[in-house]
Amino acid sequence: MGSEIWRVQSEKIGTLEAFKSERDMESFLINNPAIVGCWDPDINSSIPALIREQVSTLTDKFEKGRMDLVGIARNESGDGYELRIFELKAVEITDKAVHQLNEYLKGWENQDSAKKRIEKWILDLQLEEVTASNIKDIVNKPVGVLVGPKFSPEASAKAKSLKIRGVRLARFKAASSAEYYVIVEDEVGDIVDTSRRNWSWKALASVGLISGADYFIIRHENDALRAKPDLNAWDFFKKKIVFDDDSTQVLLSKEESIHSRANADHKRWLEKELASIKNGTGVFLSNATGLCYLAFGGPTASYWVPNWWWIHEKSGRRLDELVNTYLNRH
Repeated sequence: MGSEIWRVQSEKIGTLEAFKSERDMESFLINNPAIVGCWDPDINSSIPALIREQVSTLTDKFEKGRMDLVGIARNESGDGYELRIFELKAVEITDKAVHQLNEYLKGWENQDSAKKRIEKWILDLQLEEVTASNIKDIVNKPVGVLVGPKFSPEASAKAKSLKIRGVRLARFKAASSAEYYVIVEDEVGDIVDTSRRNWSWKALASVGLISGADYFIIRHENDALRAKPDLNAWDFFKKKIVFDDDSTQVLLSKEESIHSRANADHKRWLEKELASIKNGTGVFLSNATGLCYLAFGGPTASYWVPNWWWIHEKSGRRLDELVNTYLNRH
């Protein structure tokens, strides 16, 4: 049996520190909502306009208050969405903060006007599994989430007993440079970890479900578009596809119609994706689904979870079925 001798030196590589203020935390999370789980793992990106700032509410004693942030996110089971109400603290989370958030959650039951605004905001996001029939269930049962640099043991225990979740959020400043990194981890419950739902074109190919040369088709009535995985994004979680020549020509011939049907949300990505099509390069899968709607009026105006609409030409299976087959094996 061989032996090895190692010399280990201790070296400071940086400092863990809290955000300077709750306002700094707000600004950071609004620009990076995936940090607190407000993203859709089916498209691996944040949903547009995901978080609202400072929504007015009342406690259960009808005292006025303001919730720091409100977001929409996939629920823990991954089969729908949930409303999340965030309370941010730039200092240690204590049982007082847990009590404050719990009071807001209780008072939310009486906030009919605020709930109507949130309902409209969520419906405007056009999430595939959110409809007028289930939006009230989502809005009426919010999940409370505390966010701070550390939690007292009493706060963690109390939050768990009240089914309030917690996320530890702090900054790490590297000693050797001016760079900052963000440390984020679940303290109570499951907010951060959605990696179990990640997939890529490469992942599907690794278990023999597709190949890089395979095509996928999306249809609406008598119209169809055909595309294959973008090999330049083969192992990315942000999936891209490349349209074949015929589909490219069809889309470009419909450019006037596409622009006339586009709303403000579409216009945030439309010109960039049209330029990619003209250059023969990949477009994001969700936006490709949106282009089909803008060109033909269907198959759906709600395309943020686009996998249902794309059919694997070789097997005839829907893309979401292939994805679920892969995820169930891993």
